[in-house]
This record gives sequence, structure tokens and C-alpha cells, in this order.
Amino acid sequence: MHWQGSLAGSGSTQVPGPSDVLIQALVVLRPEDLTAATGSYPWQPAPAGWDSRVNEPLRPYLPAGGDWQHNPQYELDVRTERYGGTVYLDRKTGTAFLDLYSR
Repeated sequence: MHWQGSLAGSGSTQVPGPSDVLIQALVVLRPEDLTAATGSYPWQPAPAGWDSRVNEPLRPYLPAGGDWQHNPQYELDVRTERYGGTVYLDRKTGTAFLDLYSR
């Protein structure tokens, strides 16, 4: 797993209080989890340009020639209620890309 986290906004330390968190992660699913995911959801190809959101330090870990797919219900099922954002799955390698923000 490779991930990055950051605070949303200007990063000002002038205003105390809760901060919104941005997280991007690449996670390789266990084979049984990949099988369950690919068999339980109707997948659609990821939209063109989806990978433009991937932060530069994570790009070397993106699988080359991936079969990136998206399913809104899978997205809801794998993230917690505290986070919104998008999830894409490369069905060839079992790699999931999570682009999430705290709510």
C-alpha cells in the first residue's frame, strides 16, 4: 500500500479547530477480495482522464496498462461514512485507487 495525506485548504495555523483531510492511496486487494469485488458489482470503465488526480509521488506505483473500472456502489461500500470521494479498481492487478476527503 502507498498513500499520501494532507490538510485541505491553505494550511493556515491561525485558525484552530478541525481540519479537512485529503487522502490518496493505492491498495492491492487480496485475491479473494478482488474475486468478490469483480463478481459482485457491475463495473464500468473509468472516465477518461481519471488518473489526472493521482498525486505525482504515487504515479510510479500505478500499474502500467491497467483495466481501471468504477462502480458507485463499490465506492460507497469500501469507504467509511466519514469520507467522500472516488474509488477506482484495476481488475488486472487488483489495485484500488482511493481519492478521498473527510466530511
